[in-house]
Amino acid sequence: MNQTLSRTLMRYFENPNNVWQYGNSVLYNMCAQEPYHNKKDVIIGKLWLIGRSYSAALERRKTGDGCDSTEFYADVVAPKMLEIGDELDRRIGVLKEYDRLTDDNLDSLLSTHMFLTDVFNQLTKLDKRSLASKYLHFHSPNAVYIYDSRASNAIRKVVRKNKYQLYKHYSCGCDTIYADFCVRALNLQELVSQKYGRILSCREIDDFLLYYTD
Repeated sequence: MNQTLSRTLMRYFENPNNVWQYGNSVLYNMCAQEPYHNKKDVIIGKLWLIGRSYSAALERRKTGDGCDSTEFYADVVAPKMLEIGDELDRRIGVLKEYDRLTDDNLDSLLSTHMFLTDVFNQLTKLDKRSLASKYLHFHSPNAVYIYDSRASNAIRKVVRKNKYQLYKHYSCGCDTIYADFCVRALNLQELVSQKYGRILSCREIDDFLLYYTD
């Protein structure tokens, strides 16, 4: 572990980011109380609130469908999410069984993330890997890393790519950009565990990467 990373981690441990703790708790509670994808209003509410809160709104899409935002959610998004709801709930249920991510169970996350990213792409004609990661994270906080460009740029500065480890996971059928991010996040967890005897949660990794870029 390089000295810059070590010093930044120590500052983070002494003064962690917590200004968003209450707001995030609302989203966690929402998904805990309504975890399934079998009600139109619940699906719309969860996607809308998580997407807007995390600057990854689903209605940001390529134009051409003739729908305003309300029509898009009600007439396009909700029917598709109801259609794949059972499969999505099954996949999220598997992720919820994990206390934390490891190299052995990472494929479950990568394949589920790819599944939801594909669905979002069908709806928007855009890559929505960030929204997919954030939406899944609030349903399974222990087993989903939060991805966005800010976190990706930060983690590339502190964790080297492990090509062997990364290529091993490609066979599960994944978004390679998200897979690269997740492998680095796993290795960051391991570095912190070895040096400090502390396992960072997925939320703590996101908070630390935000701290690192400040």
